[in-house]
Amino acid sequence: MANLLYEDYDLKYPGDFRISEVALSSPYGGVAGITSNISSINIYEDIDQNCLTGDITFTDTANLVVNLPIIGNEYLNFKIRTPMESQYGEGEYDFTNVPMAVFNVSQRLRLNSYTQTVTLEFCSPELIRNQSVRVSRAFEGPYDDAVAKIFKKSWGLNSKKKIYIQPTKHNHKFVAPNRRPMDVIQMLANRAVPKTSVLPGYRFYENGQGFHFRSIDSFYFVVTTAGLQQHPNMFEYFCDTMDAKGSVNVRDNPKSAMRFVDKYSFTHLPDLIASHRTGAYANKTISHDSYNKTITTSKFNYIEDYNQIPHMEKDSIDEGEFVINYRGLIPKAHYDPTDLELADTNSPGRTAYKMISDYSDARVMLTSNTAKIHNTNSDSGNRSNEYTGKRQSANTIINSVQMNMTVPGNTHLNIGHMIKVNIPRSGSKKDDTLTSQNDKMFSGRWLITAIRHNFDMARNEPMHKMVITCSKETYAKHLADKRGLLQLPVADEGKAVNIYDRSEYN
Repeated sequence: MANLLYEDYDLKYPGDFRISEVALSSPYGGVAGITSNISSINIYEDIDQNCLTGDITFTDTANLVVNLPIIGNEYLNFKIRTPMESQYGEGEYDFTNVPMAVFNVSQRLRLNSYTQTVTLEFCSPELIRNQSVRVSRAFEGPYDDAVAKIFKKSWGLNSKKKIYIQPTKHNHKFVAPNRRPMDVIQMLANRAVPKTSVLPGYRFYENGQGFHFRSIDSFYFVVTTAGLQQHPNMFEYFCDTMDAKGSVNVRDNPKSAMRFVDKYSFTHLPDLIASHRTGAYANKTISHDSYNKTITTSKFNYIEDYNQIPHMEKDSIDEGEFVINYRGLIPKAHYDPTDLELADTNSPGRTAYKMISDYSDARVMLTSNTAKIHNTNSDSGNRSNEYTGKRQSANTIINSVQMNMTVPGNTHLNIGHMIKVNIPRSGSKKDDTLTSQNDKMFSGRWLITAIRHNFDMARNEPMHKMVITCSKETYAKHLADKRGLLQLPVADEGKAVNIYDRSEYN
């Protein structure tokens, strides 16, 4: 590997990678090149974490711990990438313009009289900066403008990195209450409503391309002059058996071999009780306006609101007509066989009886929506009654179906990217078509929400593996409507009984 140029695009085998010289810089001015001594590098991305983190393990044969010295305040400067071209641009982790900050010496293990291994934990320098300063000032205008200022200004994170921001709707006055910068940005993420899309659930995170402040539905679709356009799949994976992988010569065609998954497992599937309690399928928002002395109640119904929200799987066009299919995570049918009350709804084309999403008392949220709080044009307050229910559902649904896949490393993939995953179904009667071989419920588009990159440099042939955590917020298969009652016989086993005298309660 030492003889390969960093700029080389010749992928030798699945998991092949290129790395530049790794420089470890001391705050005292010393610099040490440690590339040839590195055992492994791990880099972590997570859509629920604000910054990149990682760790590096190397063999110390020159007593760098004392001579440099290494005390946990150093900086790491390097680049690392998969030597493969992509139509979506250069995919690499480049820590040369802004080095990564070492914040902990997590391990020193003595091997012999002359050698020890050292593990350093590192992170983006913005995470260190975040522990050092606080923001206490007023902002006026859209929330995205406040995020840009907090991220770039010297009184905030003072970051030199790129940040990609999705514009937010409405003008607000907001006072940051002496909190750390990232905590303030997270407060804004919890309130922000996108200007160019629908779903009011924002994420603030960093991946290999920079920082991002964007809504959940912007991962699925992009708004263009022609309307909503589906984001392309960045890569396609096949969760086939090792027998199927044998049909691909990894040396002759390493790019094709990279599409096969080493192993996969579902780590989370829909949990009805947990999702119901968190308001994923039905919730109620009670908003009070202290200025106008009013209380407003708003209900969110997952099934009835389904077609008003962009989803991961795109609907099809049949014979020139756009067909909207329901692929939600709960059945579009009468749910409780003992509850025969009619649902409070005028929505056409559905059962008259209660579905899971009709029980809005599953989660009740109280919010303030006071108007004119700053004597400005905020006549409608922060509009919490309009968006709280959708936001609560979106933030829960995104984690309802999750899967982990161990795959050959690919630095072109980042959290926030869409991928296509082909998952084999169980059972017999399969033919040569993917639709017959694949699981129709879970195959399809998935959102990458976390990645752990492992660069193993201690092997004769260095290997890059990564564990991808991906989420799916709908099934791939259309779920049929059922308008009648749930035909499930339930027998009444009698009244409540007093345990002492066996009398029955009325």
